[in-house]
Amino acid sequence: MTGTAPTQAEQGIELIREVPEDILAMPLLHSLADVIPVADVLFGGLVLILVVLIHAVGVRTISNHISRRVAAVMQHPSAWHSDLLMASLVFQLLAVHLFEVFVWAAALVESGLVSDWRAAGFFAGNTYTTLGYGEFILPLRYQMVAPIMAISGLFTFGWSGSVLVDYVRRIQQIRDKAWALKHPAQAKHPEGSQLSARKENL
Repeated sequence: MTGTAPTQAEQGIELIREVPEDILAMPLLHSLADVIPVADVLFGGLVLILVVLIHAVGVRTISNHISRRVAAVMQHPSAWHSDLLMASLVFQLLAVHLFEVFVWAAALVESGLVSDWRAAGFFAGNTYTTLGYGEFILPLRYQMVAPIMAISGLFTFGWSGSVLVDYVRRIQQIRDKAWALKHPAQAKHPEGSQLSARKENL
């Protein structure tokens, strides 16, 4: 009895080891592994997470900057201040997205998937923005990285679009206050000012 126990235990361990291989051999999972290779998911997923974290830091930095500038400009509001703030906001968002394109390009070059920086930048920019220009494609084993790159662009651009609505609202408050200071009488009687504006348009 004691001699057969280790043998039974070894047989049980061997069966457990064969389970993952049996699961991977299932047709459905085998097809899934062909459609979405593990290497693509690991490489693309890690870079996607890095890009989203970079975007989070960028958006937080821009939000803090906008909050400070709006509070300062509201002390002495003017239309040109609001326009300047809007221009700086657009430039900052553009800089964040361009840096994320650079991160993708660097990942492609450093991993050896693309040998030329210019080609990597062009491919990353077109794929990240989902434009899809150009004839260059990744090696066959890593072609699923491109859709993951496009997904990262959808995430970050959607994020930028959502926060941009709040930024524009804050900047518009500056313009409204600047207009109210220039036209105090109309600001006190908004209905009358709207009526006069309609008459002027007629």
